[in-house]
Amino acid sequence: MNGNGTNNRRNKLCVILPVVLRITFCLALWTLGARTMTVIEAQTREHRVVRDLPVDHARAESLQRWVNAGHDAWCRDAKSVAVMTVSRTVPEFANYDFELASLVNNDGKTSARRAVYTFHSIDGRTSYRITLRRFGWQNKTAGSPDARIWIPVRTETIKRDSLD
Repeated sequence: MNGNGTNNRRNKLCVILPVVLRITFCLALWTLGARTMTVIEAQTREHRVVRDLPVDHARAESLQRWVNAGHDAWCRDAKSVAVMTVSRTVPEFANYDFELASLVNNDGKTSARRAVYTFHSIDGRTSYRITLRRFGWQNKTAGSPDARIWIPVRTETIKRDSLD
């Protein structure tokens, strides 16, 4: 008998063994990574309260005509509307004398029709996310898309617990 059968098995083993070792190593790393993720998630828990704000077409059109007449031009600026919304809905920000715009973090989700701003509390445990919209039906009253006012449509309160 020749030794071809033994060499053939040895060649197959040399090809299969590195693949099995790679798979085992990847599974071990994935298991360690998954274990650390659950520990991190256990340290900070988030509680979200989402409130959708109703949009009254008649009031929005009336406000749009008011702004078109030259009053309250800040309603066309998304950041200003977000600051006013958070100061009206969050008691924590209502009486501050400093500039609230320094607490604003734009989430990068701004377009011609939608803007999202996030405000953080001083202690860092609570965040307030304000979503603003410009609607297509506002074009009739506004005249041009850039003249439309921003309307708050959603507030989200995110509270983080820490295990100190």
